[in-house]
Amino acid sequence: MPVTVFFEGKHPPAVKAAGRLLAKAAALGLGRNAAKAVNLVFTDGPGIRALNRRFLSKNRLTDVIAFNFPPSRLPGANWGEIYVCVPVAARQAKAMGHALLTELLVLAAHGALHLSGMEDGTTALRRRMNERTAELLKKIR
Repeated sequence: MPVTVFFEGKHPPAVKAAGRLLAKAAALGLGRNAAKAVNLVFTDGPGIRALNRRFLSKNRLTDVIAFNFPPSRLPGANWGEIYVCVPVAARQAKAMGHALLTELLVLAAHGALHLSGMEDGTTALRRRMNERTAELLKKIR
């Protein structure tokens, strides 16, 4: 699978055990770009805050950040990275009334959809992205 999963910081064992499933959610989100190499990184609050501050000039926590990389001529070069904040995902899962794994799958697919070109800057775009995410998650259950 072109999605490689990494864990930064301490995370529940169940999160680490679900690495293959989380990679599959991201691969589905990549769609026609699924052959490209992507890192899927599960991080903690300080990790995501540092990325958000450095690259997006926002000094706050967020659930997911996706980075497209410039094209490379090197074979196997990474095409992008998706960072998911596990503590934020846990809070969102609790608020939504579903399991942490469900929220992590949503965020992995969501980040991959961003890498594939989908945007969610308006209500209509957000609705479409959420619908697409739900369609993708049905394929892995």
